[in-house]
Amino acid sequence: MNASVQPTLILDANPANGQQLAEQLGHAGFASDAASTCLAAIAAVRDKHYGAMIVIGDLLDSGTLSCISDLRTQAPGAWLIVVALAPPGSARELTWPHGVDALLTLPYSVQNLASRLSAFAQRSRPS
Repeated sequence: MNASVQPTLILDANPANGQQLAEQLGHAGFASDAASTCLAAIAAVRDKHYGAMIVIGDLLDSGTLSCISDLRTQAPGAWLIVVALAPPGSARELTWPHGVDALLTLPYSVQNLASRLSAFAQRSRPS
């Protein structure tokens, strides 16, 4: 793993899926932690500095959008990637006001996600 790559936090309501993604990203060189609730994810970002956060959820659920906003507030310097089904209308219009840096629609490839994380690791966080 590249020492300059900071850890990634994965929030997925399905603990097995979140852990599996953490393991897959680990094989790609990204240290990752998984959380299965918004409260656990917020506690994690309070305890540890993450370079990126990945939220896998339903954009039509107001709780998901609220959690995304809360995570952005708690970790303003981390890159924030959302993985979700594309809802009717524009998913970007739903996510950008909440500080999302990238949106991947389901189904997604772990390889594409790892490429995004690599690209973010190469850049400094925008002000």
